[in-house]
Amino acid sequence: MELVPDLWRQELWLPPGVTWEDMESLGPSARPQPQDLLLTLPLALGFVVLRYLFERFCAPPMSRCLGVRDRLQVPAAPSLKLESYYKHQSRKPSQKEIILLMSQCGKSQRQIETWFRLRRNQDRPGQTKKFGEAAWRFFFYSAAFIAGLSCLINRPWFWDLRECWRQYPVQVFW
Repeated sequence: MELVPDLWRQELWLPPGVTWEDMESLGPSARPQPQDLLLTLPLALGFVVLRYLFERFCAPPMSRCLGVRDRLQVPAAPSLKLESYYKHQSRKPSQKEIILLMSQCGKSQRQIETWFRLRRNQDRPGQTKKFGEAAWRFFFYSAAFIAGLSCLINRPWFWDLRECWRQYPVQVFW
C-alpha cells in the first residue's frame, strides 16, 4: 500500500484546476519553505533567555515599585529525621507514618504535623516570584499581540475576509 504518493495527491490539497506545477511556477520566494522552520529553534532559545533575564532583572524592581512583597514565613525547626523523611518518603505523611515518626523523633503528633505544614510552606513560591511569572506572561502576550497586529493591519484581508479567498491558492502575500 503506497500511502505517501496518495497523501500528496493534488486533489486532496488544491482546488480543482490547480496543480502542483502551478504552485511551483510562483517561485520559492512567494511561499513558505520547509527550511523556514529552522528559524523556530533560535527563536525558542532566545525567548527562554529573554524570560530568564526579565524574571531575574526586570520583574523584581517592578514588584518593589508596586509594593509586592513576600510574606514572612516561619521556618520549620531543623530536624534531620523529619527532613530526610520529607525529601525521600513523602511530603504529607499518613497517620500511621506520623505515629512512627513520633517514636523516632520524640515529638508529639501536633508538633510533627506543624513541622510538615511549615516545611511545605517553605517550598511554595513567594509573591515576588509569582509576580515575575505573571508579568512575563503579560509582556510576552502583549508584545505578541502588538507584533501580530502590526503585521496584519495593512493587509486587505484583515478588514475584509473575502480577500482571503481572492485568487486562491495562487496568492502572493508580500
